[in-house]
Amino acid sequence: MQLIIFVSTLISLEPIGALPIVNDALDIIKLIHEVSNGVLTVWQLLGRRPIDHQKLPFMLEDGSSEIMNELGQISDKIQHAEEQQTEYFKLTIETLKRDFHAESLLSHKMSEVSDMTKMIKKRYRDMIEYQRSQEKLENYTLIGFAEWCVKPGSNSLTYLVEVLHETLFGEYEDNGNNSLFAQLVVNYESDEDQICATHSSPQQFAYDLYTKMTLTEIKAYTMMEFSWMTLRDSGKGNFTLEMALMHKNYQRRIEHSMKVLSDIMARIERVYWRCDPKNWQSRLGETYDEVTRLLQGYVENEVNLNSESKCFDSCEDYVDVRTERCLENEFCNKQPKCLGRLHNCRFIESDMTVCQTNNTTTSNSRRYDYIEYDNGRVLGKDCAAQQESACPTGGVRAESWSRWMFWRCNYCLCLCDEDGPQSDRYFNLRDTISDYKDDMIVTGARFVKHQRVFHLQLQQGKLLPGGLINQSTLAWIPLQSYDVSHVDIRNGYDYHKLTYDSRSLDLDEISVENDTLVVTGARFRVVEKHLNLEVRFSSFNFTTGRLLRPEVNSFWLGNDKTTEHNDKPRQKLMLYDPQVSTKSSLSSLPLSKDNQYMEFVSSSVDKDAAQSTVPFIDIQDVVPNPAVPLSGLGIYHKGRKGFGGFFAPKIVTYYNFWKKLVKSHNYP
Repeated sequence: MQLIIFVSTLISLEPIGALPIVNDALDIIKLIHEVSNGVLTVWQLLGRRPIDHQKLPFMLEDGSSEIMNELGQISDKIQHAEEQQTEYFKLTIETLKRDFHAESLLSHKMSEVSDMTKMIKKRYRDMIEYQRSQEKLENYTLIGFAEWCVKPGSNSLTYLVEVLHETLFGEYEDNGNNSLFAQLVVNYESDEDQICATHSSPQQFAYDLYTKMTLTEIKAYTMMEFSWMTLRDSGKGNFTLEMALMHKNYQRRIEHSMKVLSDIMARIERVYWRCDPKNWQSRLGETYDEVTRLLQGYVENEVNLNSESKCFDSCEDYVDVRTERCLENEFCNKQPKCLGRLHNCRFIESDMTVCQTNNTTTSNSRRYDYIEYDNGRVLGKDCAAQQESACPTGGVRAESWSRWMFWRCNYCLCLCDEDGPQSDRYFNLRDTISDYKDDMIVTGARFVKHQRVFHLQLQQGKLLPGGLINQSTLAWIPLQSYDVSHVDIRNGYDYHKLTYDSRSLDLDEISVENDTLVVTGARFRVVEKHLNLEVRFSSFNFTTGRLLRPEVNSFWLGNDKTTEHNDKPRQKLMLYDPQVSTKSSLSSLPLSKDNQYMEFVSSSVDKDAAQSTVPFIDIQDVVPNPAVPLSGLGIYHKGRKGFGGFFAPKIVTYYNFWKKLVKSHNYP
């Protein structure tokens, strides 16, 4: 983490002026072309004029409007690019310098880069000021600036930019694997904190970092061109050969840095996932939500768990039952009845005090704050510890009792599976598809709970030429709202209802390695009682930014493998005695792998009295910054050992973006 931000800070370019930020991500290859061509155009225009000693500045000469127009366009393009990078790379710059360690070889390299880039940035701003203050400038000032830029020597800009390039990208003969740039990208990929801070996949980070570094290169190139023009117009010489050599060296550096980036892009991940925000406990409904009352701890006497009112068996014999009755003066008369089925009952101790939850708010789905047994054992320790005094609702006694002196009617702790108005356990099965007729494609995802139904909501944006997205068109596709209790809304068709027997979520990454496809939709289906993700892909033209007959050239893709599959059967990911997800003091990390599944289960008996259903659902937006086309979506589990964690969506950024971008501009 400490290595990456610092360099980003060094290479950050301050915007000059106030041009509006464009609505699509920066195409650095296009900028390289435009600046290179602009510089050559200016030189050609200048070459038409006779060399005239001591007539400076040339900006004031008659007939120089074409030259000034080209120079202005070059400056505007660089300024425009700076503003885009300032917007999209700002978070990286602020966070990556946080824990920088000074005692390392890399820190020494970064200090060198810092000094060089600051010098280039300072001199570029000088050049801009010279252009603005041309009427007041002396020839001496311009000539001095120009000679510093291009005169041979270890202090010149020409030398400086070569050293900067080799420091960042390595020697020209090397593949760049050990370069500073490569090390920064590798460190980023292995550091979850940085991915969280930047909201970018490793490939996006590499491209953004390269863009910043290349902007510095372009600034230096522009200054050298300005300098040769100044010296030529002052009568110091023709400098045609020098200008050609400058352009040749510039092209060599650009091609080498592009090769280094291409090699790195081929090795690093395209997956972006969202990290935990701070203070989970205060963000229910904002950053996470819960499946409620699916499997919840419930105290019941065994005499009420059978049709014969007997107490001959043990609590453990009641695996899948209903409450049959409620005897007078029993604890069951003092609590809301479980109207569903009871599973996996167990005996803990005979006598207890039950602290019931004050359910005055609809957001509280607990039955009990805690249960305290007479032997001192407490279920829901954390909740009990938070109580400043005695149980706020007044503890209710539940004492086991004997029948006919021979049989003991014990209180059991069971898991209540109760479908009802307080149980949010539904997942949308309807298709969510982008507005493909208007070339809108999927750019992000998030879970949303609406009317007790969890939806995988998708963000869409308009596709542009070159694999870019018009950022001003980004919008969340409206939810298909419905009431699960309506007579025309059906389980298994419109939604899936979780139950004890059908509560698994498949954990998959559904993606393609095909640069002609992008994501245009997603949906859940049910496969062998498991919720299973499917993703819709559509063909598109990278150059034009148009979908190619998406109503025909689209298909759904999912992972059909089950636990019984002959080839690589799906594996179960277990939670053991899980504490409530938000109790962890450490940020969640991805814990699942492709082709696994996990069940919704009750939280820890001892720590939470089994009152919560875990994992929770992360409802944060999962959208890279800036938004880009996607080559896949996935569902994964994140958390820490001993905690319930979270189910969350993840995205896979566009496959082969860099190579397609280079190819689209016919760059070597």
